[in-house]
Amino acid sequence: MNEKDILIQAISAVPEQGGAELPQPLSCEISAAKLVCILGQQIDTLNACMEMLAGIKEPYSGSVNHADNLSDSKLDYSAIGFIAHDSTLLSVLNGVNNVVAPALYHQIAAENEIQEDADILLAEFEYEADHTLLPAFMHTLQKRHLLVVRAIMLKPRVLFIQNPFMGLDREQVRIFGKYLARLVKDKNITVITSNVNLDFVQNYADQVIYSSSAAIQFFKQRDDFFNHIQKTID
Repeated sequence: MNEKDILIQAISAVPEQGGAELPQPLSCEISAAKLVCILGQQIDTLNACMEMLAGIKEPYSGSVNHADNLSDSKLDYSAIGFIAHDSTLLSVLNGVNNVVAPALYHQIAAENEIQEDADILLAEFEYEADHTLLPAFMHTLQKRHLLVVRAIMLKPRVLFIQNPFMGLDREQVRIFGKYLARLVKDKNITVITSNVNLDFVQNYADQVIYSSSAAIQFFKQRDDFFNHIQKTID
């Protein structure tokens, strides 16, 4: 595996799905600064696929390899961030303190530098939100945004986000999708999402992983995916 270009490589990998019928295995190579969308009808399969690629769970069969620079032994945290569909903010901390807590815990920089980084990251997404509130008083878009900022405070090279648009209205999906795409271009982060709408895929995806009842397929370009879908319709 070329460490410079390829961050995650799956070789005939099948996610563990608790005894469910296993599709044809996945082989793919995911590089730096790519937006990858994982699509399909079975949410459990999409979640299992993400957890397998992130290294949270071992594949049922085959292998998943990570570049060496994703697991630097000098750090006590991973260069892979993972936001699950049920991830939450700490209820007793306000928005700002939620964002800085992991960075302070891991001592990635001096406290004032961490706070400055948080202020910059929070300001990059312009919308009406008060980050001094407790999570109980926040709307869904704000919570989702803060989960992302909290994750990228640790400077991941890869960020997995399960079902990023869950609970958002159409306009919120549009502005949050644009924000996620900017993370790839502006911060050189590979963002891997699941269960997103086709408009988001059409506008921003670099690569697509598509899970059907027969196979888990990897499309190196989004146009290849849409051509495949069109052929199945025809």
